[in-house]
Amino acid sequence: MIDKRYIELMNKELDGVNTPDESAALRSFLSSSEEARQTYDELRGMAGMFAAAGEVTPPRAMKRAIMAAIAEREALRGARRAEHWRFLDVLTPRKKIACSFAAGAAFGLVALIIVLSAMPQMSELDRKDLYGTLAGRRSSESVIASESIPIDAADISGRVTAQYGDNSLTVAIDLDAPQEIEVVLSPAGRLPVESFSAPSCGDYDVRTETGGVVFRAASGCNFTVTFGDEAGAHPSVNIAVSAGGVRIFEQTIVRGRI
Repeated sequence: MIDKRYIELMNKELDGVNTPDESAALRSFLSSSEEARQTYDELRGMAGMFAAAGEVTPPRAMKRAIMAAIAEREALRGARRAEHWRFLDVLTPRKKIACSFAAGAAFGLVALIIVLSAMPQMSELDRKDLYGTLAGRRSSESVIASESIPIDAADISGRVTAQYGDNSLTVAIDLDAPQEIEVVLSPAGRLPVESFSAPSCGDYDVRTETGGVVFRAASGCNFTVTFGDEAGAHPSVNIAVSAGGVRIFEQTIVRGRI
């Protein structure tokens, strides 16, 4: 059997594209192999036959048959695509527009979820970061005051910050705890809970009560609660922290008294 490399050199030689070194290598190989010389002679004879035949014009009937086969195949593809969307034919133009809008909205929602999941989450809470950032849907209202107190009890540490807006009270808590904790927030005046966020917490349980929030987590983390204060009363807020069923910290934040 002749190596494929030499078959390629034979074809290139007949096409006139071999380099001088390739032609020399082919001649050396042909001189050492009778089978190679016979194969080369056969290839050269076939090339001569094609060259002598020149260009051949196919019959018109063949051309028409080929073009008809192509058209039939394209028509079949179009029919299959139409079959996939035939269910839309029963819809009115308005409903078709509604379906298109719904499909676009679904695609946009998936894209938004992907983008949000890739965004970094806030892992540390600092008083300087509170202004204008933790008021939930009230983020555009002005901040009137911000009070902050440390938490340092047993093996639990952290900080509580209360941010007073025109018509809201936002309480942000950052806790470092190696065990299960429970936090109870109780603002004076029984303010309604408007929003809750715990972006850095794992498994947790939160319960809103009239005028307060009870939060439980397996360990410490950051979370934020926004209360509505439509009257602008800016009330005090009591914070109680328990660990293992034992209350270890309790204090009340009063605007202007920290």
